[in-house]
Amino acid sequence: MTLRVLYLPGLDGIENVPGKLQPYLRGVELVPFTYPTGHRLTWDELTDLVSSRLRNLKSGLSVGESFGGAVALKTTFAKPEAVKGLCLVAGFSANPEPFAAGLGSTATRVLPKPLMKPVARLLAGWKLAGTLKGEARTRFLERFSNLDYHDIAARLDLLQKFDVEDRLGALRCPVDLIYGSEDPIASSRRQRELWTRIPDVRQHQLDSYGHLISHEVPIGVAARLQSWVERVKGRCGN
Repeated sequence: MTLRVLYLPGLDGIENVPGKLQPYLRGVELVPFTYPTGHRLTWDELTDLVSSRLRNLKSGLSVGESFGGAVALKTTFAKPEAVKGLCLVAGFSANPEPFAAGLGSTATRVLPKPLMKPVARLLAGWKLAGTLKGEARTRFLERFSNLDYHDIAARLDLLQKFDVEDRLGALRCPVDLIYGSEDPIASSRRQRELWTRIPDVRQHQLDSYGHLISHEVPIGVAARLQSWVERVKGRCGN
């Protein structure tokens, strides 16, 4: 029987990452979540939507990547009965880049769209693309620079208010963490130490990769996801 797992995408909200991972998974279907667009988001709105989707899938399992990891953590704290297992890919427990997030959010409000495109490329290349190289880097930056900047700003505003560091010890579901060793956001020494507060946690470091590890090394990420599923699927009732 195929286990359906909710995938929460990163800041760009693009749902193509499951397609990169799916060929390397067995007995698992990653089901992408679509963030609401066109209006200002609230954490309550997002956690209600995510928990409802988890109940519909019946597994109670979610994978959150980068910004999606923040959404997954907020959902787990707000609706603990809906979440039976959590995997964070390139995740963080508090807003890791308040300056960059504030700069990006402000830029979307004061700059016309033609000027936002190079700014978006610059910020994405600076803080997200990291070790991503060649054609993959070019495609990612081009796609990111063509997003709806108002939707990005709404998500950046949410990150300005995101901090669950003091609550990590209260997590009761099993949690796996996957991150690249060269990711300044997810693999900082402080962040790795904070994760040890989670009672049931496993950390997986992929050496020489940055923040966009699902783009850079999908086979490695999928292998760790598969291991996480094997660890938690007994909780799902499937």
